[in-house]
Amino acid sequence: MKNAPTAMKFDKKGIPLVVIGLSQAGKSSFVKRIMTGKFEETKPTMGLQFETTDIGDARFDIFDLGGHISYRKTIWESYVKLAYGLVFMIDSADPESFDEAKEEFWRIVDLKDNRDEFLILFLCNKADLKESLDLESIINHLGLYNLAKKENASYQFFKTSMKTGENVHNALNWLKNNTAKLATKRKIDPLMFMIADIDGFPLLEIDKIGLEEDPSLLAGFLAAIESFSQRLFGKTGMLQYMVSGDYKYIIKTDDQYIYSMIIAKDESQHEARREIEVLNELVQPMEDFTMLESIVVQVLNIDLSEYVIQKGFK
Repeated sequence: MKNAPTAMKFDKKGIPLVVIGLSQAGKSSFVKRIMTGKFEETKPTMGLQFETTDIGDARFDIFDLGGHISYRKTIWESYVKLAYGLVFMIDSADPESFDEAKEEFWRIVDLKDNRDEFLILFLCNKADLKESLDLESIINHLGLYNLAKKENASYQFFKTSMKTGENVHNALNWLKNNTAKLATKRKIDPLMFMIADIDGFPLLEIDKIGLEEDPSLLAGFLAAIESFSQRLFGKTGMLQYMVSGDYKYIIKTDDQYIYSMIIAKDESQHEARREIEVLNELVQPMEDFTMLESIVVQVLNIDLSEYVIQKGFK
């Protein structure tokens, strides 16, 4: 029996960043370094650890995801798809782990949509150990030069030591400077979002306060529904958008639900599409909707005080 997914945790102000890699690579020590400026011994992460912190003038929501195979095959995908930046860590002193790390790294990179700009900070940790391999050898072994073929990815590599602090400052500076620019380009502020069943009955709708004062918004939404209906209904998995007046309308259907979102015309439809796709993956397994509101609010990263919520379920 499928259960409703666990609610995802997102601070409504931070830039989502995931820290991933195999177990014992130093992921949690990296997060501790960010939070405290010091090295601390850590235990393997069970599931995920969540922190919000400022790096310079940028605020980050940091998700330290467990590196055990059970977490790699379950929680990694949803968080990676939502993240603006990926920090992938390996143990540079353990070459026997490189093949497995390579497989996981490229699997994760391939999850990112080709239209979806993102950042990769690749950290070769434990540089303080005498067994640590040089950066060039690691880049060659993992085929990291192939990242040049990913036109939507910005990336950087560092040899680091969480114990001594080697290159941690440089890595954080790169992350801060590049992620803040990306977040500005990708930010969206949904004016409306609705999930309906396949017959069109609304299950959950959120509307920006004051939308009723702009009748053109509703008129445009109805026109978008009519325009898409022939292409959408009966053709599951399709996701379309159109521009009308000052707005963009994004609509997706699967074999169970219809998802629709309205954003301003100067905002990123790619970001809207990405969030709808993540919601689609989280909502499909649900057998009840007790967590639906929480999941929608967290994935869309909205401040509930600015919205009116209407539920079509109890």
